[in-house]
Amino acid sequence: MAQPRFQLIPGSRLPGGKGGVGWRLLGMNNRELGRSAHSFPDAEAAQAAIARLRDDLPETAGHISHDPVNQSWHWRLDGSDGPVAVSGRGFRHERECRYNLDQFLETSPAAPAAKSDVPSEFPWQRAELATADSEGIM
Repeated sequence: MAQPRFQLIPGSRLPGGKGGVGWRLLGMNNRELGRSAHSFPDAEAAQAAIARLRDDLPETAGHISHDPVNQSWHWRLDGSDGPVAVSGRGFRHERECRYNLDQFLETSPAAPAAKSDVPSEFPWQRAELATADSEGIM
């Protein structure tokens, strides 16, 4: 089994999907435990956000919500400056959502961050940022 770890992902996979770079936390079974609440301009900023998340974890507050349209439960982790992490998917049952949040909180302090030699721009990032700029999104 793989070790829990943070992984950098395209910002288009995050809430709002505006491009850039985000992160997600994968568990030992490679299932996503959570992801960044928003994207960052580059890989270094995303890695800095992972470090801040770890430092600020004791002061964060978890919130569980139900989406009546999709009939699914989601969690959000708020820091002093607003949301820092969200569930990567919806859950059928509230208890599954709470368990996922607990796993995120338990795993994130020790999970290694993405490799430090990640370039500041990925090929997909250049294309997404160019598209976002041309559409006036960023």
